[in-house]
Parts: sequence; structure tokens; C-alpha cells
Amino acid sequence: MVLRLPILAMLLGGLALLMLAPATYAAFQSEWRIARAFLQPAVFTAVSAAAFTFLIGPRREDSAQRELSALLLCWVLIPMFAAIPVLRLEPTLGAIGAWVEMVLSFTTTGGSLFTDLRSVPDAIHLWRGIVGWMGGLVTLVAAYVIMAPRRLGGFEVESAGVRSSGVLTASQTIALTASTAPFEARMHRAIRIVLPVYAGLTAGLALVLSGLGESGLASSVHAMSVMATSGISPYPDGIAGSGSVVAEIVIAVFLVLAASRILYFNASQTGRARQWQADPELRLMAWLVGLATLALFARHWLGALSVEIGDNLSDGLAALWGTVFTTLSFLTTTGFQSAFWETARTWSGLENPGLLLLGLCAVGGGAATTAGGVKLIRAYALIRHGMREVQRIAQPESVIGVGADLRTITRQGAVIAWTFIMLYFIALMFAIVGLSANGMSFEDALVAATAAISNTGPIFQILSSDQSAFADLSRNAQVVLALAAIAGRIEMLALVAVFNIETWRQSFDATKNHW
Repeated sequence: MVLRLPILAMLLGGLALLMLAPATYAAFQSEWRIARAFLQPAVFTAVSAAAFTFLIGPRREDSAQRELSALLLCWVLIPMFAAIPVLRLEPTLGAIGAWVEMVLSFTTTGGSLFTDLRSVPDAIHLWRGIVGWMGGLVTLVAAYVIMAPRRLGGFEVESAGVRSSGVLTASQTIALTASTAPFEARMHRAIRIVLPVYAGLTAGLALVLSGLGESGLASSVHAMSVMATSGISPYPDGIAGSGSVVAEIVIAVFLVLAASRILYFNASQTGRARQWQADPELRLMAWLVGLATLALFARHWLGALSVEIGDNLSDGLAALWGTVFTTLSFLTTTGFQSAFWETARTWSGLENPGLLLLGLCAVGGGAATTAGGVKLIRAYALIRHGMREVQRIAQPESVIGVGADLRTITRQGAVIAWTFIMLYFIALMFAIVGLSANGMSFEDALVAATAAISNTGPIFQILSSDQSAFADLSRNAQVVLALAAIAGRIEMLALVAVFNIETWRQSFDATKNHW
């Protein structure tokens, strides 16, 4: 029965239930004003969910346009309700500022508009982590319920050639839904598979971090942030505040699991089981982290030799681990820095190059995960296609292999991947123009736009020219960042599909014929 409700009503109901967590936390600390600030909006959100259900009525016939439009609407409206307790407790943010803060959390972008995280109530830190965790869950479920059946979100790369020998437009791609299961069946399957794994890994990581010495609040927020790849933390320096290499090793393992769909492949009717050794996204992730680590470590090693301190083995090993963890964190669009990341700079006396981290954020993690960016599967398709073209120059008569999958991912899949990347950079350009028009320098606008569209908010404070944060930007610039974060979360091809007039005409004709 619940699965028959409109998508927005279901999410508002879930948000109302989650508001009870920080209200209970504040009540246990005898902070009754903070508890009321969450409890009353929880009641209001629950009533709003019931009102939406009454006004909209049961969800109508499955339609790609309706599902994608409802999903886009949720990314805008859910943060409005989530911002109510934040606005009540921190009125200096203003209504727009509180909405932007929750957009950054709900889209798993991370970053914050708070100027001093130490002065923020613990219940708000917990709420930021919960909203980010909920956003990650919505992203995962939507990937398998809405994106995968419509061949979007990275699935279009693997299945493009199965349907046609030519290049499909975005409208043609989402129109192919004849074999799609009913919405209730897709939703039930995705929740049954995704939620236990997602919640179980979060709880397990929280227990491990708590056992390693983190406080209950920090371990819970960090665990939710890692599984949602949001980079949200109650501390200004994030995970680095713990200074524990064991905790970072554990987090690195969970980051790999969070940025790979290998645990969730059964959630999609189009999913296929893969051995982790043969998963192209995991292999490319390992290659990128390895190459980035090698390049950065070699650079700092040479710098250390030039100042005659290269024999300090302990500093070298600390710098190596700091580089591995930080590059993995930014590739998964989480944005946590290792406690030993700065050791590399002090070890050699060289600055850490930010352009490489920015490039890792743009690549992003796996498809159908909480990670943002272009996605590893699209990068893999382009690399395979490039290798094939080089091979054809030397051996024009060669055959790439046997089976449709091998031919698909290097031909039609690469074309669609390249189309997505072009749309990605067009959106990036518009975001840069919008930020530059609101007083930002080009360098800072480039970093901020990439941080928003790739859903890697913490990188802005790290790489901005004057170490500024989102709180230092004008209100208009913050709104531009929030819209860019939403666009990056729902992805460009889905936005094209939502606003494509042809697909709406097809949907209208199908509905008219049905009636």
C-alpha cells in the first residue's frame, strides 16, 4: 500500500520519521528547545505528506517522464522541509541559506554554510549526517528503480548496442520501457536489497569507529557520510581530526564498497552479477588511485631529496598512506582528507597539487552508487574505445572479441559516454558563468562549480585561492551552487529527458490512447 503513494509523499513520510532521531538525541541531553525544534517540524512534515497524498492521489500509470520529474521535484522540495529545524535553531542562516545547507547535505555534496562548526548544536550535526544518508539511500533506490529501467545513470553505456546499431537520442532511450516491471515491483525489489546492505554497513562502520575511540556522534555521522560519500563531519577537519591510521584504513575499505555497485547488482532487473576481480569500475578505480598516488608520491619524493631529508622513512610512509587515502576519498567524491595528507607537503616542502584532486572528483565513482562525477563506467568505455581505435590503426582487420557486450561498450557505449561528458561540461560552463557573474574569480568559480556538479563539496575550501568556504559566498552564488549540486545529482541525461518536449508529447499521446 505504501508503495502506491506518490514518490514525494513517501519521502516526506520518511523524512518526518528521521526527524525524530535528532529530537530524541536532544531530549536525552535535556536540550528541550532543540528537541522541540525537530519534533514540531516532524509533525508538520508528516501532515504535509498526508496532504500531498490526498491532493495528488494514488500514483498513476508508470511513465518515465513522471518518475524523472517527480525525482527532480524531490531534490528541490525535500531540502525545504529538512531546512525547517535548521532555520529555527540557526536563524542567521536565513531561509535560503538553510535550504542551500540541506541541498548540500541531501545531494551528498557536503560542505557547509556554517562559519564555525564547533558552535553548531550536536543535533544539527546529526541531522546533517542523517539528511546526507537519506539522500544517499534515495540516490541508490532511484538508480535501480528509475534510472536503470530507463537506461540512464551509467546503464546506458552498457546496454546501448543491445537495442540498436545506431546512436539513440535521450528521448528514444527513456521511451524504451516496454519490458520495464511495474513501479511497485521495482521499488519493492530495490528496497529489499539496498536498504539492509546500506543500513547494515553504516551501523557496522559506526560500531567500528566507536570502538576505535570516536565519540558516538562523530562515529555515527562519519559512518553515514562514508556510506553516502557526502563528506559531512561535525569537525572542521573531518576524519583527519581522529589522527588514527587504523580508522582511515577501515574507512578506505568502506569507501570502495560505497563507490561500487557490486553489492547491489540484484536490485536492478537489468543487473548482472560480476566477480569483483572482473568488475571494470573497481579495476579502473584501483588504476586511478595507484597512478595518482605514484605521481604525487614521486613528486614529493623528488622534493624531499632536493632538500636532503629523503631518508626519513617514517615521514615517507606517512606521506604515502596520506596520498592513497586522500586520492581514494576524492575519487569517490567523499572529500575527506587523511590526517597524514599534510605530511606529504611538509615532508618535501612542496604544495599538494589541487588540479589532480579536481580531476579525480570529476571522474567520480561507480554508476548506481552514491558517488557523483562522470562515473567510472563512462570513463572505462572511453578508454576501451580509445584502445580499440589505436589497435585498429595497427591491425585494421582485427576483431575485438566475441559477444555483444564487448562490441557495445567500445562503440555505442563510448558514443553515449562522450555525449554525457559534453553535457556535463556544458553544465559546468553555465555554473562557472553564474558564479563569475556573482563576483567570484574564474579560478574559484571553476573549483566551486566542479565541487557542486561532482557532489564533492569539501574540495572547495581546500582548493579555493583564499581558503574561503561556502559561507563566504554571496547568497546568489550559494543558490547557483545548490542548483548545480541538484543537476549533478540527477545527472545531465536525465535532465535532458525531463525537459525534452518530444518525450512529453509521446507520454501525453500514450496517456490519451490509454484513456
